[in-house]
Amino acid sequence: MRDEPIEPVEPVLVAHGDVAERDQAAALEKFREALRVTDRTLLDPVVRLTHHTDPARERRDHAEMSVLVDGRPVRAHASAPSMREAIDAAIPRFRRRLEEAVERPRALALRHRDEAWHHGDPPASRPPVYPRPAEERRIVRRKTFALGPQTIEDAIWDLEVLDHDFFLFVNASTGEENVVVREAGGYRVHQATPTPEELDRVGVPIGVGPGPVHTDLEGATELLDEGDAPFVFFVDPGTGRGNVLYRRYDGHYGLITPG
Repeated sequence: MRDEPIEPVEPVLVAHGDVAERDQAAALEKFREALRVTDRTLLDPVVRLTHHTDPARERRDHAEMSVLVDGRPVRAHASAPSMREAIDAAIPRFRRRLEEAVERPRALALRHRDEAWHHGDPPASRPPVYPRPAEERRIVRRKTFALGPQTIEDAIWDLEVLDHDFFLFVNASTGEENVVVREAGGYRVHQATPTPEELDRVGVPIGVGPGPVHTDLEGATELLDEGDAPFVFFVDPGTGRGNVLYRRYDGHYGLITPG
């Protein structure tokens, strides 16, 4: 007996702020077209469009697309002065990431032949961080990563497919939390116990940054406020696990904790 074909899942659109209906319709149409690069079953396709009313923001419109491929998220986003520009910037990034996720075995092989395995996208157009007064800042989002231990290579892969600037993961070689960061010309991995053999196997330029600081959340917040770094990688003394506290674009804090 033949299996019945699975109907494609209809994308969900979530709009925040004053987003014109014509822009919502355009985003859905282009997103559906991007999903057609594969006939594989895709789950939880979502488009999020956000219009910020703050006149101080140069790029007040933000578009984000995401979907699950074999249980792994694929995501892309962009900000721009208009919603249509944000959509048009996010869509090609999303399509390339979806193609790579579908063709992951081939893409992994290409890395080791020094080919352009990570598509060479320019950095996403991120909105500048809103200069919110320190007394008004609060932690408004807590993310918990739940993936199993990974190699640095796989963590770089997830960083690219998720369209992040940095990614917290458990290093399969050491069992410790590491943070991999995208930077000009390659990547950097922050780790307490350097693993030079593993770094040699990574098929792209990568440097080593300092390991985590040992402090609690209050101490990490003070370090973030005092410096100009986008995040603080720290080990919570209560759990002994690595966490990341980072600056959100709305001026608040985001916290990433291990699962």
